[in-house]
Formats: sequence, C-alpha cells, structure tokens
Amino acid sequence: SSGINAEYGQYAQATLEEMARDSEINTQKVKTDATLFMQSVKEINDKLLKTIGYLGDVSTSVPHCGSVYNAEKEFQLAHEQCRLVLNRLDNLKEKSSPRTMPPDFSRDELMEK
Repeated sequence: SSGINAEYGQYAQATLEEMARDSEINTQKVKTDATLFMQSVKEINDKLLKTIGYLGDVSTSVPHCGSVYNAEKEFQLAHEQCRLVLNRLDNLKEKSSPRTMPPDFSRDELMEK
C-alpha cells in the first residue's frame, strides 16, 4: 500500500537529512534510520520476488493458488481415457458377437471342406 511505501521513503529521507546537517551528525539516528531503510528495501525485495515467482507460475501453467489448470488437465485426460475404454469395449463387443452361419450350409458340409 502507498502508506507503507511512504514510510519506507521516510527512512531514507531521514538518513540523508541527518547526514546533510551542518552541525554534528547524530550517528545513532543515522544508523537506526539506515537500518530501518535497509529492512524496508529487503521487505520490498522479498515481496517482488514472491510476486515474480507467482507470475512465473501463472505464465507457465504451473499449478498455483487459484489455478484451475491442473483440474482441467486431469478432466481432459480422464475424458480421453473414458473415450478410449469405450472404443475398446465396442471393438471387443464386435469381435465377440456370435457369428451366424448362412442357412444353406450345414456343419458337416463345413467340416468336409
């Protein structure tokens, strides 16, 4: 948020103002403000790295928080597997159907040939 970002800037500003004074510099104040500023920079860096990682996951279709890619892919694969199974069952059904003999042939005639 902008309030937090303004706070980060204030630490840097306070450090620079203290160092720019003509009179004696309060080294403890400079150290404290500089430390707070560096901590702020680290927090910003950590947030940026987290955001970059998230965006990398989203752009490469890696499952992530809020992603439905994985569920959609699993559904597509399951649907394809069902279709393959149904096709295989249809093929087996066709092959296992009893064959009918033409009425003009008897079993004995087939054995002779």
